[in-house]
Amino acid sequence: MVDPSLYTVGGTVQANERGIYLSRQADRELLALCEDSTFAYVLTPRQMGKSSLMIRTAEQLIDAGKQAVIVDLTQLGTQLSADEWYSDFLDLVASQLMLTTDVKQWWRANHQSGLTLRLTRFFQDVVLAEVAEPIVIFVDEIDTTLSLDFTDDFYAAIRYLYVARSTDSRLRRLSFVLIGVATPADLIQDPKRTPFNIGQRVDLTDFSAEEALPLAAGLGLVPEKEQQMLEGVLQWTGGHPYLTQRLCRALADKPPQGWTAAAVEPVVAETFFGRMSEQDNNLQFVRDMLTKRAPASLEQEVLTTYREIYRDRRPVLDEEQNLVKSHLKLSGVVRREGKQLQVRNRIYREVFSQEWIREHLPENFWQRYKPVLKWAIPVTAASVLSAGVMAGLAQDARESAQEAKQQKAIAEEQTVIARQKAQEAEQNAQEAKRQTTIAEGQKKLALENEAKTEEALNKEQEANEQRAIALTAAETQQQRAEEQANIAQQQRERAENQAIIAQAQTRRAETQTALAEQQTKLAEQQTRVAQLREQVARVLNLLPTTNAVSGLVLAIDTMAQSQSVPSVALTGQASLLKAVQVSQEINRLAGHGAAVLSVAFSPDGQRIVSGSFDNTLRLWDANTGAPIGEPLAGHGDAVWSVAFSPDGQRIVSGSFDNTLRLWDANTGAPIGEPLAGHGDAVWSVAFSPDGQRIVSGSFDNTLRLWDANTGAPIG
Repeated sequence: MVDPSLYTVGGTVQANERGIYLSRQADRELLALCEDSTFAYVLTPRQMGKSSLMIRTAEQLIDAGKQAVIVDLTQLGTQLSADEWYSDFLDLVASQLMLTTDVKQWWRANHQSGLTLRLTRFFQDVVLAEVAEPIVIFVDEIDTTLSLDFTDDFYAAIRYLYVARSTDSRLRRLSFVLIGVATPADLIQDPKRTPFNIGQRVDLTDFSAEEALPLAAGLGLVPEKEQQMLEGVLQWTGGHPYLTQRLCRALADKPPQGWTAAAVEPVVAETFFGRMSEQDNNLQFVRDMLTKRAPASLEQEVLTTYREIYRDRRPVLDEEQNLVKSHLKLSGVVRREGKQLQVRNRIYREVFSQEWIREHLPENFWQRYKPVLKWAIPVTAASVLSAGVMAGLAQDARESAQEAKQQKAIAEEQTVIARQKAQEAEQNAQEAKRQTTIAEGQKKLALENEAKTEEALNKEQEANEQRAIALTAAETQQQRAEEQANIAQQQRERAENQAIIAQAQTRRAETQTALAEQQTKLAEQQTRVAQLREQVARVLNLLPTTNAVSGLVLAIDTMAQSQSVPSVALTGQASLLKAVQVSQEINRLAGHGAAVLSVAFSPDGQRIVSGSFDNTLRLWDANTGAPIGEPLAGHGDAVWSVAFSPDGQRIVSGSFDNTLRLWDANTGAPIGEPLAGHGDAVWSVAFSPDGQRIVSGSFDNTLRLWDANTGAPIG
């Protein structure tokens, strides 16, 4: 069974729930480079699968415990100042890495530094400081920066982060992958600056027959037919990712009557040729690259070089540093095979044909031989001019013959297509004849049904006569029944009067019941509203505490319940928003107003006591981190030392106010008056193993023993 949903003809494969991802050599190369923290770039024509490759690699890195960030530069736009553009770029990076630093505030606070320095410092001082894992930052759609006049600094900063690895080893954890339709030479356009010459290129090649085989599954054929049809597809697309999926989708949308390789050709013509070539976005991109997007100084040379490649009269060698050939490769219309350039596939060859080249690159005899004639006329005789002209005419004749040969081949192909269409027309005619035969049969059947209908009408008339006789008899019986009904009517009237009274009483009772139910529902709704508002209040009470996570869970539950109660829906949403903003880790015990100087566990390990510079002690639940009760206030200065009694029932504290204090560990209440006797701050306190005595150490160079029950000094 055909399944067109398997094919992705726009956007990334991952955006199509049923899309098929085809792995290529580039998948393995890019993943290996990212795992090795090597800078890389994937600079190829559009719709070759760059973004899908990026997302697939990022997912694999995350599964391996690394950090992957994807920044699509089209999100930033081009109508921004340099400062806004860089700030927004870092904001996207920080949000995916979940950094705690406020990017916008940091960027403004460091405005005294230039853009490049601020950018590199952010990665060194913020990103690498907060993230311990290796980080790979994918920068997609880099060709959007080519129209900006300030992004030379951006690529210069990326180059610096690579070069600076020699002096800052932390930078070995950071790498970039640049993705888009551009060449490395395009990235830094200022000729006075060092070009972008770092990183390793990853080439995205067309699908091989083996790589593309899973695409045949959407055609719903047996394996032998699948391979045959896929071969027919690849003969036209050459394995181009977009064109291959687009053609398979067209076959699945409109399955041919015969699944043969020859059946692919008319589908290609309907999908890509004629007016359809103007509508296909891939062909439009290639057309624009050949005619509009080339630099003005290179437009003529781009088309001239493409013509040489198309004619294939002599090899056109690839040159990495040649701007014209690089532009042709980025357009996608040609690809490198061995050391030379060839037209990428048969579809491109048919659309961007010799005729198309002539239309966009007009060239008459005078334009071709103008330099020769300008030189020859004043120097030599008419014979030289005649020889040159004849040579030119001969060359034109050869080219015309070649073009005629190509036109003949095209005409033969069109003849094949015409024959196929004629066959289709004949098949349609046969189908129309079959439908006519069926229609005549249905007409005959309708006449037979009409005769049966007349017979049925006669029978119905006889039945009506029998019903009239029966009706007369029924009327006689009805008269007798009416006499009896009059008697019963009087009885019914009496009963109805009584029923009316009962109904009135019933309606009154029902009204009261309905009113009671409404009041009950209103009370239930008010109760629910009150409960939800109470939950919101509990959330807000829990958020400032160390039990804020419970507050966050309660806020989620409150929002879920409040969706059906409009009067508190906004309040529920607000509580969840605040919970998300202020919730903190469950193991972070916050509650003191100043530094914590001393802590101790209870003997059973269920509680914690802490002493603080804010002059108080606090008790905490050691399992949840929640505070127990209010702060224990009683000292006049900082609490330097705390300890639990062996039975966990009491706490002793020593303070900078020169005293000790005993506390009830269950209620937090002070036991007796402060224990005074030292001449300076009490730095350390401890219970004896039997809990009967307390020892204290002071800044006055002495220790003292105390009765743990009475608080009296011993000795």
